[in-house]
Amino acid sequence: MFLLLVFAAAGACHLVAGQQCSIPNEDKIDCGFVGSNQQSCEADGCCWQPVDPNPSNAPWCFKDASFVDPCTEFLWSADGPGFDDATYDIMYTNYLSQLNILGSGAVVAAPDEGTPGGSYYWHWMRDAGLSIKAWLDINENDYSVVQEEVGAYALWVEKVQHKVDPNGIDVRIEPKFSIPDGEPYTGGWCRPQTDGPALRAMALSKWGMILENAGQGDPAHIFDLVKFDLEWVQANWQSEGCDLWEEVRSTDFYFNRMAYVYSLNVAADFADTLGAPEASTYRALAETIKTTAAAHWRSAEGYIYESENRPYDGAVIHSIATFGEFLFPPESPEGASTVAFLAKKFCREYPINQADNEAGVPGVLIGRYPGDQYAGGNPWQLLTAVTAEFFYLGGQATLKKIQQKGNDYVLDPVENKEWLKLLQINTKISALDFAKAQSGAGDAIMNRMWEYVKNDGGRMDEQIDKNTGAQASAESLTWSYANILHAIHTRRQFVKLLNDLKL
Repeated sequence: MFLLLVFAAAGACHLVAGQQCSIPNEDKIDCGFVGSNQQSCEADGCCWQPVDPNPSNAPWCFKDASFVDPCTEFLWSADGPGFDDATYDIMYTNYLSQLNILGSGAVVAAPDEGTPGGSYYWHWMRDAGLSIKAWLDINENDYSVVQEEVGAYALWVEKVQHKVDPNGIDVRIEPKFSIPDGEPYTGGWCRPQTDGPALRAMALSKWGMILENAGQGDPAHIFDLVKFDLEWVQANWQSEGCDLWEEVRSTDFYFNRMAYVYSLNVAADFADTLGAPEASTYRALAETIKTTAAAHWRSAEGYIYESENRPYDGAVIHSIATFGEFLFPPESPEGASTVAFLAKKFCREYPINQADNEAGVPGVLIGRYPGDQYAGGNPWQLLTAVTAEFFYLGGQATLKKIQQKGNDYVLDPVENKEWLKLLQINTKISALDFAKAQSGAGDAIMNRMWEYVKNDGGRMDEQIDKNTGAQASAESLTWSYANILHAIHTRRQFVKLLNDLKL
């Protein structure tokens, strides 16, 4: 009888453990570390369950069902963004110093030559295109302010567009080039970088329109450079390439598709200013690609996926904020639902997010994707900033509706259901207060990031250590400056629009 009782008790314990560990992959909270195995995981009182295949990077070692999830709710308000004007000016100066390196027109990814991924003292085509766009935006497309750096960038592009490629691919889809000579990198890398030509053409198109409006330079020559890059896009937009993080391959990344859509439309606007016939062709192709990108919305789960082999990705938030003008903009239910979905993912991914939530700290830090291991797999400043910008843009959209429809505009709770859910607003709210809540959520995110970077003298690195909160990986990342300054610029636009309404 005693033996039977012992076996029964053991069986019962096994059953309870099984129930405690029966958690859907999408709800698992990481409990391990790089190098965890079953023995170490279970010794820490966690659940162990290998997952293969594992495109969403669900953790094999995870918290059991008794764990109280601190990531079910967020505090979405703060008293300003944290970043003050003095810090903005330092970041701006640092950003400027990383453009037009040695007068070559190159944009250095970072002046750090000793990162976990090797030297960042290279010109990445993608990063440069996005960084030049941000530089133009934060300077309000003022020719007198941007002409030296962006004029040199155009000359750089003209030089590298026709370099002989040593890697057996079209040089227009090379990821990075040496500074200052512009030679393609010959080492092992994830090639090709198929969004590069579109983003470069987009940056040049914006520059060309500035020249045309200012009556300066040779916009027609700039358009020749744009056409050359977009010829590759027109012929190859469905080809296989590397993701935003240069790790996995697909023919169908959401970020890349939306980069094509946005860039083709900007190039079409440039063509219109010159009376060039390519405008209609570019817009028609953008519409075709947009249809394929729209299929990335997974309505049942409530999020936009990046690719089949990397569904959960901060690159999608970047796409919504930067390219969303043409599909799933920040104010859309799809955008709000996606950010809500990914905010919870990244909160569960990083111990500092969980600790901050438990301590009542507003906001959330965002990273590349769950299960990331590069340099420890941490939140990224550039992605956190662009998530804050998503909220500021949502607030701008609400203010513009008030502007268009008048002060008696009543917020539609059905139309804004996903946004209200994201902001955890369960009561009736005016359109004006809703816009302020959207902007306040952006401030919450910026504030959380500020607390981790405020003691570094305005230097913005690539990552924030998920355990200690110290800045990590590449020091003084150009893309970090671009996105943080752009988010603050977007917030300033929100404030100006709010003040102009005089409500």
